[in-house]
Amino acid sequence: MNSLPPLHADWRHQPGLSERVADLLARMSLSDKIELVSGDLNYNFGFYSAAVPGPGLPELTMADGPCGVRINNGAVHGGRATALPAPIALAASWNTELAQHYGDVLGQEARASGHNVILAPAVDIARVPVGGRTFESFGEDPLLNARMALAEIPAIQAHAVAACLKHYAVNNQEHERASVNAAVDEATLREIYLRPFEAVVRHSAVASLMGAFNRVNGVFACENHWLLDQVLRREWGFAGWVMSDYAATHSTVPSALAGLDQEQPSGQHYGERLQQAVEQGQVPLATLDEMCRRILRTVVGLQLIERPPAITPLNDEAHRSVAQAVAEQAVVLLKNDGDLLPVRPEALRRVVVIGPDVDNACVAGGGSSRVQPVHAMSLLEGLRQRLGPDVLVQHAVGNDPISAADLLPGPDSLPGDCLRSGPAADAAPGLHTRFWNNPHLGGEACFECVMPQVALNGGFFNFPGFDANSSRYPKLPNELSGAISARFTGRLVVPESGRYELSATLLGTLRIWLDGELVLDAFRAGGGSASGAGASGAAWGAHADVKRAEDGSDSPVAPDWPVAQAQMNLRADNLPEARELPPQPLGSGGGEAGPPPETAGVALQLRAGAQGHELCIEYLANAPSQGWLTGAQLRLGWRPPSERPTASMREACALAEGADLVVLAVRSYETEQMDRPDLRLPNNQAALVRAVAAANPRTVVINMSGGPVETESWETGVPAILQAWYLGQEQGSALARILVGDVNPSGKLPLSFPLSAHGLLHSRAQYPGEDGTVHYSEGLQVGYRGFDARALPVRFAFGHGLSYTRFEYSELQVHTDADGLELSFTVRNSGERAGREVAQVYLGLPVPGQPPHRLVDFVSLPLAAGESRRVHRRISRNDPGHPLSVWTESGWQCARGPLRVAVGSSSRDLRLKTQVLF
Repeated sequence: MNSLPPLHADWRHQPGLSERVADLLARMSLSDKIELVSGDLNYNFGFYSAAVPGPGLPELTMADGPCGVRINNGAVHGGRATALPAPIALAASWNTELAQHYGDVLGQEARASGHNVILAPAVDIARVPVGGRTFESFGEDPLLNARMALAEIPAIQAHAVAACLKHYAVNNQEHERASVNAAVDEATLREIYLRPFEAVVRHSAVASLMGAFNRVNGVFACENHWLLDQVLRREWGFAGWVMSDYAATHSTVPSALAGLDQEQPSGQHYGERLQQAVEQGQVPLATLDEMCRRILRTVVGLQLIERPPAITPLNDEAHRSVAQAVAEQAVVLLKNDGDLLPVRPEALRRVVVIGPDVDNACVAGGGSSRVQPVHAMSLLEGLRQRLGPDVLVQHAVGNDPISAADLLPGPDSLPGDCLRSGPAADAAPGLHTRFWNNPHLGGEACFECVMPQVALNGGFFNFPGFDANSSRYPKLPNELSGAISARFTGRLVVPESGRYELSATLLGTLRIWLDGELVLDAFRAGGGSASGAGASGAAWGAHADVKRAEDGSDSPVAPDWPVAQAQMNLRADNLPEARELPPQPLGSGGGEAGPPPETAGVALQLRAGAQGHELCIEYLANAPSQGWLTGAQLRLGWRPPSERPTASMREACALAEGADLVVLAVRSYETEQMDRPDLRLPNNQAALVRAVAAANPRTVVINMSGGPVETESWETGVPAILQAWYLGQEQGSALARILVGDVNPSGKLPLSFPLSAHGLLHSRAQYPGEDGTVHYSEGLQVGYRGFDARALPVRFAFGHGLSYTRFEYSELQVHTDADGLELSFTVRNSGERAGREVAQVYLGLPVPGQPPHRLVDFVSLPLAAGESRRVHRRISRNDPGHPLSVWTESGWQCARGPLRVAVGSSSRDLRLKTQVLF
């Protein structure tokens, strides 16, 4: 290794690059060239490009990012790596130095696990509040996205590992992600969605880009000549290569001619098809050569031939420190009424920690970014270690496990405490469940367990290593990912007699029997026409047969799901015999996730009592779209007569009473492949918060999510809220240190917390789209820009974050010249604790149609108690982020006239303001 030439900081300037690339290309046969540009799946690596022996080209072994290295091969380090906090958490630190360390871990561990390409970072703008992959990027602002990525990429590539910037472009939702068309005007494209890509390409030597699934203005991103050739290469000068996302290539000739260099994976459109297209003259050989040349430039420039990756030990302790440092600076103190935090450890005698995942560290985003941690510190253990043996730290679960089924819409899930798996009084909560690996209950069941709730979301969400379910949710075998069937049996025990509305959100076929009577028969066809054996009336298109009321009438209860009221003669009939239903035609469940599930329901008069009601549910995942990607989708929900705490909630509240401190951790389920249905805390967690806060006013709520959540329904009576994101493997240590004041929270929100799930998107055309197109008609009014332009309230503003100390701003001075602005201001820590403040600089441009202000700079400032610092910043018109320019029909135009300059602690806490003429 010592004899190798040094790796140049910018691989594009590696000595002899052009000559070496030309030599390699000259020694490649046509089949060699096709091999290089045709990626595939490989068990050990995931995305993969095979070695080309003739010229001696290495394998391109690709690791999923961007939250750490996803090691696909369990024989390598046990399939484990450092689980870093999610990128959205890194963004909340607003600390580019931390981002460098983050990238260093990614690069080191990618190389040490046999990879020479890592699919990270992502700079997709957080446009949709419920977006499933928000946690994988850096929030709603282009500048923040660009700065974090620019810090990560050189650190990754210093290890002879190619970084891959993704997803290019306008990839802002998971709903219909494989086909949806983003209709967006060029000014919005340039100023919002392309800005971070442009800044990274112009400011760094990023090796590769990944083309997105979606269409942009009618053309798939991976065959979009304007995006790939005109903008990326001709305007920005990108020198690396462009690969497709998984199954995001939709053509051979158009993709190659547009500038897609490599199909990843599975060889459906390149490979043999591309070779035939070259041989027939449809794709010029010169085009194929240039595709290869772009890959080879990176291979040579990063010395991937001379520096092959090898399986070597991970630097566990050092990387663990990085993970904890990022976690500590990522936590945002949203609320701290009465200065409840920090607590003094010496004043504590008993602490209660509540939540189904506080005794593990499984809370993370799901999908291809999921990392199996090499080490894990739970919140419960972190507090016990920090507080020591003199403080009693107790634990209660409080509510049911969170799972991918919580992505399905509809009322809150029927609690597991209301279900019994057998007739005995001490039967386990939940329902005894038998599963078949066919969609018609055929033959012998292949798996049995007690399901804590009637909650399934299979397919993609059951792929090995992809799910982010609570550890208490049963692990279903992979053979149950696709078109399956299940029978749930047990008893329904309700807390009070009265009228209950049971709902079923499903894709497929469902029958529910209560005390031997069929009360709900529903079929959601999933793309074809819905069909049922009897009456319809589903508001969302599902067909349902339900037990009628004595007068034969239907009684709609809620606008979002169909209900028929049943005044039932509740008797202890036997449950129906097992029976085999005829199979339904199945689709492949391929690249698209399929149509959304729908909700049907029934209103029932139920009686309280220890014995409850006999319950049997049969479910068939037999809609045409259900297959390997879209599997079982079923969630049984309810609306009870009144909100009564479940047994688990009562146990948590009893434990919480009288405690010196209650720490209640709630979470969301967010993942690739599906957006959230709304911003509510899923699975009855809001009710848990209300109950616990009423039992003990010294309650701190820690929210673990990858994006915004709704707080208004539960935060009354809660004095302190911490936004913890997905904090990675060291979450317990970091949170414990923040709670007791060893660390002063300094995180700032990288996105707004709106008051509703639609945020600024008020029509289906804007989200999730109509007729396959999502219209970006809000234009530049994305995130805080839009909320401020419309003077709309938000719950927590972009850039917001409290501290255990106070920061004062003063003495703003701004000077202009032909190139831009010079500004200076003073920040003083006027409190009694050391802390870190993120000072944010915003500009308002004198251009009609522009938002009131945009973020143009920020700086993270560690300050001792009483310390002041004079900050000097330069805002240049020539910066690739275009802080002083707007996009016009003539291209970028620098704004001239009176500029509004503001500096402060958030987009709505601007302490210093002035106006200058530029």
